[in-house]
Amino acid sequence: MKTAVMELLVLFGIAVSGCGAAREAQQAAANAPTADVGGTWTGSSTTGGSFVPVTLTLSQTGTDLTGSVNVGGRPDMSGAVKGSVQGELVRLSLATPSSAVDLLAKQDTMTGMLFGLQVTLRRAK
Repeated sequence: MKTAVMELLVLFGIAVSGCGAAREAQQAAANAPTADVGGTWTGSSTTGGSFVPVTLTLSQTGTDLTGSVNVGGRPDMSGAVKGSVQGELVRLSLATPSSAVDLLAKQDTMTGMLFGLQVTLRRAK
């Protein structure tokens, strides 16, 4: 019984420290200088073995963002977006009710979950 309790405590400690590291990384991204994310971003996601093209076009005024997203074959995930950028952390939502999206922008690459799809986007030059 003591061994099982000790094992659970160790697993809990590992989980808590992992969450703390993720939170620290997100905080560091938010505290970075405000990223310039205006422009057209293209990339893809792979879901269920299928390739899904993604295009994100953003206009930026200060920290406010507006634009559009097109997720190939998914009109429910495509349309007008609005949001903000804080440091390297980009937060977007569709104009119609939907969940918020958090992406991480580093120079000309943006990564994260876009409406449930893991995406990597690159800024078009």
